[in-house]
Amino acid sequence: MRVGTVELLRRFPLRSAAGEEPAATTLDAAGLAGDRGWAVVDAEGAVLTSKQLPWLGGVRAVLDHDAGEPVLRARVSGHDVRGAALDAELSALVGRAVAVRRQSGDRAGGGAGPHREGAAVHLVSAGAADDPSAPPGCDPGERANVVLALDAALATPGAERGWVGAAVHLGGAVLQVTRTPSRCLGVYADVLVPGVVRVGDDVLLG
Repeated sequence: MRVGTVELLRRFPLRSAAGEEPAATTLDAAGLAGDRGWAVVDAEGAVLTSKQLPWLGGVRAVLDHDAGEPVLRARVSGHDVRGAALDAELSALVGRAVAVRRQSGDRAGGGAGPHREGAAVHLVSAGAADDPSAPPGCDPGERANVVLALDAALATPGAERGWVGAAVHLGGAVLQVTRTPSRCLGVYADVLVPGVVRVGDDVLLG
């Protein structure tokens, strides 16, 4: 059953940083291609997130492609940098040596990289925050990977929280909704069938 369309795709290549909104992307077992494939690490290799670096959310990271390989580029201090220049900019902000590194087994490298709290994809419907039945105090899902525009005649915003266990078809991919987040709106899902998803693709339930 068609219940709406894909309104927005969000990818966050650098953990805890702001991301990008691709018009199309591939979904596989690890989620969106390149999502959270890189992290800021200290000299010992420990991952640093917004808990240690609150300003990291103001750094916007996107993916470039050189010879087919994804390369991280980020806007820091008002200009775009990558590679050693990116490490230097971030180190200056931190006040000690840090670096941006691919995560072991990340999606960008073809592995089964890190997911958000064990789920490959976070789905949320547009307007879910206005659903009167939404749990109080939940994060509105502004870092959800896929935003759905639900057909008002078939499903109201927030209805996705009732889809646990159901299969959802997005473009060429098929997902299975696994659970509702404890602190966010929307639902978490695993990818059953990998495929390309585009903004405007139909959302089919079941």
